[in-house]
Amino acid sequence: MNRIALILALTSTSAMAEITPRDVIESWRTAYAGMGATITYDAAELDGKLVQLNNVSSIEILGNDTTTSGFNWVRMQQQGDGSILVTFSPGGERTVITTGQYGISSTVTTRYDFSAMSMVATGYPSDIRYTYSAPQVIYSEVSGDESYGKKIDLILTDFSGEATSITNVTESGPRVADFGEFSFGRADITITESALTSPLQTTRILAVNAGMAYRVEFPLTDILAEPTVLTDMPARIDMQMSFSSGALSGQTESNYGFEFDPRLITFGHAGGSVNMRASHNQLSFGFSSQEGRLGMSDPSISGVEFDAAVSEANFEFSIPFRRSDTAKPFSLSLALKQLSLGAESWANMDPENAMGQPSADLVLSFTGLMRIINGVFEDKSELEHNDASFFVPNLSVDTARISIGDAVIDGRGNLRFNPRQIDPDTGRAAAKGELEFSIIGALGFLDRFGRLSGVDPMMILGAKGGLGMFASPTDTPDSFTSKIEFLSGGGIEVNGQTVR
Repeated sequence: MNRIALILALTSTSAMAEITPRDVIESWRTAYAGMGATITYDAAELDGKLVQLNNVSSIEILGNDTTTSGFNWVRMQQQGDGSILVTFSPGGERTVITTGQYGISSTVTTRYDFSAMSMVATGYPSDIRYTYSAPQVIYSEVSGDESYGKKIDLILTDFSGEATSITNVTESGPRVADFGEFSFGRADITITESALTSPLQTTRILAVNAGMAYRVEFPLTDILAEPTVLTDMPARIDMQMSFSSGALSGQTESNYGFEFDPRLITFGHAGGSVNMRASHNQLSFGFSSQEGRLGMSDPSISGVEFDAAVSEANFEFSIPFRRSDTAKPFSLSLALKQLSLGAESWANMDPENAMGQPSADLVLSFTGLMRIINGVFEDKSELEHNDASFFVPNLSVDTARISIGDAVIDGRGNLRFNPRQIDPDTGRAAAKGELEFSIIGALGFLDRFGRLSGVDPMMILGAKGGLGMFASPTDTPDSFTSKIEFLSGGGIEVNGQTVR
């Protein structure tokens, strides 16, 4: 179906039109075409209202990755109310073949079982709505082999969702929007990794009340007969995806084959989310977690054991992702609130409770300009060899705040980097600019820290001496300021004193 024919079909459809299996098929083919992919099948009409697609397969090529997905069959049954009931064969499979240097390839195989899922399509050819439901969906992914490989098993229980595929005829041409939301009462994940020189690792994760949402918009082109080899993300596509969960718990078990195995890492949170978007040469990512916890138990002689908690964690970044001769804006932020050790872990470190078991906060926020040298989604085989994938000519430290109990360090400033002038000490572009800090409660913190067993008193004296040398006291007790200047010639001054 070419573009003009599709526009005519969309604009001439009756308002009361009833969708057919062909409309659903064309909707899928259009969505695949937005990513340069194709979908093929053998059709066999069993009767007037039942169509079975045999050997359903899709092919997508992005850089060095060729992805082939398919089902043995997909059935589409037209129902009395005009809707289409879609069911799938048990044997779904996806294969990703990555071709590396010298023609060496690696394969990742995914198997999934959607046979318990029913999908119902309603609406009109240019506006199709899908509803999903299944008591259970099973997914399994395998890469490598028994001696060096990875296996992921995922079981989704109480699965349901809704999705929509809309084609709008705009002034600039047809545009397709695919979007949907899904929920899972329970998600069980098991990840097993093995290698010749590494321990056998098994990670188990349980999340309840989990959900996912996505949205993809793209201009409509011809429905492809053959897949297009993409070397980068399609220029005019807008992709968004988010994941969320209620209570989540998990652990990673490592077995080295020693008598003190296994070593455990435990983690979890009360709720959280992950958000991603790629649009208009900007890649954005966000992560949030509430009431998070992390622990480690290592029974070996030199093993580390601890448990920690954080009331809230947030991480976000937004960067350009296509190569460019000019720098584009970027941002990065991290916030950890009430980061603390558990009572037992703290007692091991501070048995006399000299420091009063304080919690810590960390807030970092950066903005600036970034020039992408090697694109994030580009085919790496087409790139020139370059040690750096990006360069930051301008960096603004909007917030750099660390607090532990009553001690607080708060900083901000701006730096510019000159790629034509290399710092001989670091081998990196020379910096020019300044950073300013306020330091409150540092002396009191050092006094309390010095009372911990095993802390060298001379280290505390050295830290206080360095504070007096590179920071200036204010009129407020136990309060200092510090200014770091990066000079054009490569020199560095701290509160007017040359340190390099």
